[in-house]
Amino acid sequence: MIYKSNNPINKTNFSPDFFFEAEDVSFFFTYIRKNASTSFKKLFQLLYPGACSGDLPSIHCLIKHAQVKELTPEEIDKRFSTKLFVYRDPVDRVFSTYKNKVIQQDGAEDLLRRLEKVVGRDPALLTFDEFVQEYVVLLKTERWEEVDGHLYPQVWHLLPITYNKVIRMDNVYHEMCELLPAELCDRVFKEPTNSTTKGSVPLAWADPDCPAIYFRKKYARGKLLPSLSQLLTPATEARLREVYADDYRMIEEIEVEPDSFMLTESSQPAGLNFSIPAAVNGVAPECALGLDFSLLEKRSRG
Repeated sequence: MIYKSNNPINKTNFSPDFFFEAEDVSFFFTYIRKNASTSFKKLFQLLYPGACSGDLPSIHCLIKHAQVKELTPEEIDKRFSTKLFVYRDPVDRVFSTYKNKVIQQDGAEDLLRRLEKVVGRDPALLTFDEFVQEYVVLLKTERWEEVDGHLYPQVWHLLPITYNKVIRMDNVYHEMCELLPAELCDRVFKEPTNSTTKGSVPLAWADPDCPAIYFRKKYARGKLLPSLSQLLTPATEARLREVYADDYRMIEEIEVEPDSFMLTESSQPAGLNFSIPAAVNGVAPECALGLDFSLLEKRSRG
């Protein structure tokens, strides 16, 4: 898989890159929200027990211990033998965000606050169509920063490097079993960890005119969630395909021509600073990577 860009992208404010390492296992990983990100948090917790508190590490804890930073794309390409990211259908990814954040309200305080400010009313009143037409579409305008990072196009997260392990969302378990010991892979990736799939029950009746509050009540009573086919109208699907046209081009190139993957300038969000700082001279490799190799020592002292 070859990935190139005319300009290096500084996307550290919304998309960190990590290096995961254990015995006989190591890989560079570009983090994309809603793309099996919870499973990779779980993997980190198992690889580095005690490094982060809670059942799952926060993104801030991952950044503290495993973020790759202050390396140029060329240095990343040379340093890491395996570089991966997970991708999924963009429409499915937006719908997952709507279910997880607007209906279930799972860790959604920031998104809901931002959404309410933009649309000017309670997010509970929004249908999926309105969520797309009044909020998601801002990604195609100069107001893209008002949209939550869970909805940013996947191509915005990628670096101009050679990703040689590109995984479709529904194939994560199989692909990660090629990298990880079978027991570890089973513990992390065999069963879904996202609450939009785990333990939820299909809703028998729903239509595009139903607002989020209707689904919130159904979920609270019986873990019932609507399906994409119940809520997606042709007009909304067409609009989403326009907003995420670069993602769809990326997917087509991956799946049709897997040896030729190009990221063009059109994939870049307007108004970003496209400069990556040069590596700091004299910084040890582990410091440049943001890895903390003293975890075991720290824990033994505590």
